[in-house]
Amino acid sequence: MFSWSTCLIVMIIGSVVGMFVNWGIYNLAWNKRRISPWGPLPEEISHRSWSTRLPIVGWLRMKPETRQHGYLFWVRPFWIEVGMALFFGYTYSHFSNVAYLASQADADFSPFLLWRQAIPFLCMTTLLCIATFVDFDERMIPDEVTVFGTLLALVLSAFLPESRLLDTEALLNGELIHLHAYSPKVWFEWGNESRALLYSMGLLGFWGIASMPKLCTLRFGLQRGLQLMLASVIRPRRHSLSSGEKRKRKPFTVTTLIAVSCMLGWVFLYAIWAWGDARQWESLFSSILGMTGGLVLVWGVRIIGSVAAQQEAMGFGDVTLMAMIGAFLGWQAVIITFFIAPFAGIVIGIIQAIVRKENELAFGPYLSLGAIIIVLFWETVWGRIYGVLNEQIDSVPFVLMLLLSAMGGMLFVWRIIKEKILA
Repeated sequence: MFSWSTCLIVMIIGSVVGMFVNWGIYNLAWNKRRISPWGPLPEEISHRSWSTRLPIVGWLRMKPETRQHGYLFWVRPFWIEVGMALFFGYTYSHFSNVAYLASQADADFSPFLLWRQAIPFLCMTTLLCIATFVDFDERMIPDEVTVFGTLLALVLSAFLPESRLLDTEALLNGELIHLHAYSPKVWFEWGNESRALLYSMGLLGFWGIASMPKLCTLRFGLQRGLQLMLASVIRPRRHSLSSGEKRKRKPFTVTTLIAVSCMLGWVFLYAIWAWGDARQWESLFSSILGMTGGLVLVWGVRIIGSVAAQQEAMGFGDVTLMAMIGAFLGWQAVIITFFIAPFAGIVIGIIQAIVRKENELAFGPYLSLGAIIIVLFWETVWGRIYGVLNEQIDSVPFVLMLLLSAMGGMLFVWRIIKEKILA
């Protein structure tokens, strides 16, 4: 399966994708910066050599621009492109091994399984890399990354059902089975009925409404809060207008794009349900449920944490980021991702607390790192949770609600201690 020549080509592609990552970091941020050689030139620079657009070495050619961009500005983008090249090569090696194991388990094994597994994962990793560094820089995650990534994950799940994570326990027993929403058990009996289609349409609409920029407040009561939320979606106030300027208020561009995407998505869901094969619908419905699982889990933490601690627990970008991860990986993986993310960021968090004296972390990078770790060590992770899910999969929602309730109580008690005792 593995070929050094193919690995070299994949690494070259990775370095080119790294250039796209750097472009996204500088051009999708709230405060855009004219640093990427593929973006517009800064006003102080009239010309750049064509060699600055080459992967990796281009940043070495841009070292003289330190006066415009700052000392050592080129170091991070240089290592991002090197890192993407190396990571693409490692991913090819990893999925080559996965494909080899699959070929031993199934006589009908597809030789394209390697790429059907690797390409969606690399797409997710690319988007996570952009989100990570924008979050580090500005403490925000661009909607362009999470909304596009979620929609891409849904499309890939339908057209590449083999992109789903493998049931590695079944693989060890000689069976090639891809994860679905009810793994490790047999697929839902009602999973191909019309109600499954209605559920998926409703959940896609729920994601769309959740992802739209809006004002959410209960300060004036529930009814007034809902009115304000609806008004902020349909006719948001434009803060960029001068006091005397009049302009027709209309939805933000991203709101319109999300609304159109949801309507097209409903048509797409129906088409796959009605005319696609069973594997396609199973994969797409599982992706929808994974998206919802990631969205609801982190949104629940955000709401409960904010109420109990009286301060924002997580940014909404983390909510939409986890929805994207769930759409790519499924709800089983996204739950584990959430719980290992703090361990993935604990070292960096401690260093930041000591050096910068900051107690607030950009959590998105650690969610991203957790998702990548889960995929690369999926055989070990699935082996640990397989038995529990096989016995108690129907109890998972109740366990999560119990944990969220316990978290809320713990944060409330800690807030009281801080206010009454440590103040």
